Amino acid sequence: DQVTTTQHKDGYYEYALKDSGKTVYREGYGAGNCDIDAAVATGKIATDYGMKVLIDFHYSDFWADPAKMKSPKAWEKMTVDQKAEALSAYTTECLNKLKAGGVDVGMVQVGNEINGGMAGEKDWANVSKLLDAGSKAVRAVDPNILIAIHYADPHKENYQAGKAKALADAKIDYDVFASSYYSFWHGSPENLTKLQQLTKRKSW
Repeated sequence: DQVTTTQHKDGYYEYALKDSGKTVYREGYGAGNCDIDAAVATGKIATDYGMKVLIDFHYSDFWADPAKMKSPKAWEKMTVDQKAEALSAYTTECLNKLKAGGVDVGMVQVGNEINGGMAGEKDWANVSKLLDAGSKAVRAVDPNILIAIHYADPHKENYQAGKAKALADAKIDYDVFASSYYSFWHGSPENLTKLQQLTKRKSW
């Protein structure tokens, strides 16, 4: 058996296992396999067309959302302080590779829909430590890159205002409070506008 690596014409790499003359592609989690090489290749295509690129770090081996916040397997036995160091190093390494590959990174999302936690951590003190590590890593690589913190559930009155207050209290450095919106779960645009107006009238 032999593992082969083939570079696609667009720049990303395809990995396969040659087994008795047959090509067997690596098994994924069912949501695709996106590594830093693929991100550099696709990001460079976007940059060549004049677009800035948003890099969304899920900090997981699988897609992360409010119901799925698993730690990467390589981080599972780490303390939260060790995990913060690993997260910082990973963020730094990936951003440096993207910049070296000619990708115009305009924004970095530190976590994806982190309502239920991040990288396997659910306690807010631990999550805020990871957010702080990720944010500082982005700033150190390039202070001009915008930093986004991303939550879901915009339909819940005062939910996101509460999250914004928690970020402010924890002194998390970021530029954009990002929110998912899926009409199936989050209601009509009119409902979101109403809730936004109610939230604006109330202070933290």
